[in-house]
Amino acid sequence: MPRIGKITILWLLMLLLSGCWDIKDIQDMNYITAMGFDLDNNQYRAYVQMIDFSSVAKTESSKPAKPIPVWVGIGTGETLIGAFNDLYKSSQMRTLYGQLNTIVLGEKLMKTGMNDVWEFLSRYYEFRHTPWLFGTKQPIDDLFEISPFFNLSPIMSILNQPHEVYKQQSLIAPLTLREFISETNEPSNATFLPTLSITEENWKSENQQKPLLNIDGVFVFQDEHFQKWYDWRSVLGLRWVEPKTQRSPLLIRAGGKPQASVSLEKPQITITPQSGEDQVIFNMDVKLSGYVSELLQPIPEADLELKVAEEVKKQINSTYEEGLKTELDLMHLEHTLYRKKNEEWKKWRDQGGLRLTSNSLNIHVEVKLNHSGRAKY
Repeated sequence: MPRIGKITILWLLMLLLSGCWDIKDIQDMNYITAMGFDLDNNQYRAYVQMIDFSSVAKTESSKPAKPIPVWVGIGTGETLIGAFNDLYKSSQMRTLYGQLNTIVLGEKLMKTGMNDVWEFLSRYYEFRHTPWLFGTKQPIDDLFEISPFFNLSPIMSILNQPHEVYKQQSLIAPLTLREFISETNEPSNATFLPTLSITEENWKSENQQKPLLNIDGVFVFQDEHFQKWYDWRSVLGLRWVEPKTQRSPLLIRAGGKPQASVSLEKPQITITPQSGEDQVIFNMDVKLSGYVSELLQPIPEADLELKVAEEVKKQINSTYEEGLKTELDLMHLEHTLYRKKNEEWKKWRDQGGLRLTSNSLNIHVEVKLNHSGRAKY
């Protein structure tokens, strides 16, 4: 056979070869779905949650009969990269971060400062700014070991999908890493980082209490620094001034007894600063729509709307006053001044900052109940 013919046949055979010479099967790599950072005895601790994606793929059409295996890794080092290198020593296979959904920050680390964390996350190409971000007071490895209902993957939990629960009950708004960095870089702005905990109060399985993840409060940051933690019950007013709120319940009482339950949706918030000689007054207008979920005592619709508006106003004011106790602006008033009257904000900044008092905020709330479910009002 002529030489040119042999070369032609060789080239034709090469066209039949796969181009993925170095492709690896899904089970031959470690996929990190959640990552955490904390400090312990002046050492950084890195936590990772790893699941078997080949097992997850097999359960797309049915619920698994056995729990999906979850592995939690812990590394320690003088630096964050040192902590991860400590993990790699025993990781068995290559570790990938392209599936990272969530980052959790420990309380000790947040109080000390997080510049090293941002430095670490900004340098490695696999880390994006899209993962959900949480804080916690509890051991991060304990959080990562919690599995949701019916042996489902941890991907189907609050840790990795907090927005699903938030759609049904909006109390503390979930936050991405990108949003956190953006908000903490805004002057005079308070940023609310949701906190994760483990609760055994609500669910049982096979007559045993089932530990599940729960969002129990917020860490507040202002001017890029950690300030304080609040239990969710002490900051109930935050949901009414959060544009992300999709649906949140409210109980109305009469004579100390429940009278009605309503669900309120999609608040529209307007804050207008009004300048004075020695202070700034902020007028806050909040508009909410919603519906009656439960009516236990008779009340005219117009009267119920007024009572709901009054209760919302009370919760907003209570949250505002809670912040004043430690000189925190939980209603973003000073940031509003920065946005709407920047020259005046600069004047107050040069004088040591705006001094907010109980009289600095006027709240007006308007509520419209559009329907009462399937029952007639």
